[in-house]
Amino acid sequence: MKKIVSLLIFCLLLTSTLTGCWNRKELITLAIVQAFGIDQTEDDQVDISAQILKPILAKGSSEKDDKGVWVVSSTGETVFDAIRNASLKTDRRLFFAHNDVIVIGEETAIAGIAPFLDFLGRDHESHEIAHIFIARGKARDILLGEHEQERVPSQAIENLVKTSGITSQVPEVNLKDLLGTLASKTNSSVAPGIKIQKKDENGASKNVVILDSTAIFKKDKLIGWFNHAETRGLLWVLGEVKTGIITVKSPLEKTKNVSLEIIKTSTQLKPEITEGKLSITIAVKENGNLAEQMLRVDLAKPDTLAELEKRQAIAIEEEIQTALSKAQTWNVDIFKFGDEFHRKYPHEWPELEKNWEKEFPKIAVNFEITAKLNGIGLSTPPADTGESQK
Repeated sequence: MKKIVSLLIFCLLLTSTLTGCWNRKELITLAIVQAFGIDQTEDDQVDISAQILKPILAKGSSEKDDKGVWVVSSTGETVFDAIRNASLKTDRRLFFAHNDVIVIGEETAIAGIAPFLDFLGRDHESHEIAHIFIARGKARDILLGEHEQERVPSQAIENLVKTSGITSQVPEVNLKDLLGTLASKTNSSVAPGIKIQKKDENGASKNVVILDSTAIFKKDKLIGWFNHAETRGLLWVLGEVKTGIITVKSPLEKTKNVSLEIIKTSTQLKPEITEGKLSITIAVKENGNLAEQMLRVDLAKPDTLAELEKRQAIAIEEEIQTALSKAQTWNVDIFKFGDEFHRKYPHEWPELEKNWEKEFPKIAVNFEITAKLNGIGLSTPPADTGESQK
């Protein structure tokens, strides 16, 4: 019995030395940031916007028009300074551990994004897999925008880029990716663009958030935009095309379109140095299906399918070529060609790296594109409307 009493006393004394969670943060003291925007003012101040979750309204509210978030903005000499200054407007401290969206204003991106990302790269609360977007305009306007299907706009923004993967026309870039590319001496960065589109409905105007073009950077400065076709050309080279639709003209009636679904792809880059000259071969293999035809003729014949495969391969090469031409004109290695030469020619690379800005625009590019149609859908003949087929 004495041993039991002594053990209990020892345990009580031991618990008195425990300090608990020294860095515990009470939920009621935190403003949970869902999306974060960075702009620069005309007098070179940093203007931040934080989309903060309203816990009650996020679950539901009797007010039909209530949003699940509110946006607070503040300015400062630096990003961190502006974040701390936000405490003058909200009674809770901004908490970034659950932030999944970072939007950078267009003018800020043109000036250079590296200084504005330094804090986010250092801070322990920052979410390194937060999605990066470049606004066509002000980042604050994006955070104030709406979405038809979500009461928390940041969730809609995050889902937009994920859902857009079915087209393979928008890159998916997170904070870790961007910081890694910015640290490279040869690679250039890209990020999806996002903008506000005005929508009139029942006499009321809404600012709806939609994805736009792809932002292209030289070092850390925005220098231009790729459209959707050019973006997919980039993604072909990077091996990031998962699915999508390629539309070509019918071999049997050149005014009619045929949609070919991308099912599976692979890309291989083959760098070569011959007599001091650099070249690279882009080898793409694509497997797909005949998904839709806009004419009433039977395309499911071997010779017709072979022609469709040829046209699909040409379309893929054209998408890559448009992206490549623009990138070499701007002298931005967004394709990571430098990494491929470094991997194959480690001894020659130090000298190539020094002169990469001169070497990249001169690289000769060859193509090996093969497309294969494996399926034609559930129905072999086209939809019958009673008219005779050709």
